[in-house]
Amino acid sequence: MLNPTLPYFDEPEGDSLPLGLPRVIDAHVHIFPDWIFSAVHKWFDENAWKIRYRMSSEEIVRYLLNRGVSHIVALQYAHKPGIARQLNEYMVDICKKFAGQVTGLATVYPGEKDARLILQEAFDNGLRGLKLHAHVQCFDPTDPSMTPLLDCCQVNGMPVLMHVSREPKSEAYGCDPYQLCSADKLERVLTSFPDLKVCVPHLGVDEFDSYRMLIEKYDTLWLDT
Repeated sequence: MLNPTLPYFDEPEGDSLPLGLPRVIDAHVHIFPDWIFSAVHKWFDENAWKIRYRMSSEEIVRYLLNRGVSHIVALQYAHKPGIARQLNEYMVDICKKFAGQVTGLATVYPGEKDARLILQEAFDNGLRGLKLHAHVQCFDPTDPSMTPLLDCCQVNGMPVLMHVSREPKSEAYGCDPYQLCSADKLERVLTSFPDLKVCVPHLGVDEFDSYRMLIEKYDTLWLDT
């Protein structure tokens, strides 16, 4: 278990965001079709922590918007080859239902057949970036299979949100993120694709100092919290 003692059920909750805040955008909201959400919940129950809010994608979006969040960046990731097109179509539908309130990112499984074509189709259909997760998709950000995806993002002027920090590590993953991920590898991506906008989530945990230096060095790199 990564951390089974998080106080997820006992913390009080307000009805809305505090008054006086500037515009709030939630730039990291995971949504999935119900059949994938069920599998995600099961995995977390068995290997990580209990998920407090077990809602459908539309319920999640409405929950945030009704409590004062003004805009949402919605993310998902394909955990195996062959499902990215379906997930991208699902994301496009969510964005249409909440037009102007949700920006959706595409997904693709690195190395799968027609990966670049799948990503280009998603951009052509209105998705506004790419979400990748090295722990789930088991890729090295410097592997040649990543080149067509990163180049497609760069050519289209689309950002890529990549979970390529080392944590959280778990034996339940099908690969070792400490072998796949590092701030040094991310820097090689930044130098190879100088016009590519990259966001690394969760402040690059656990290489905080390394990522702090990288965001000072590269104007094309962002971290989310």
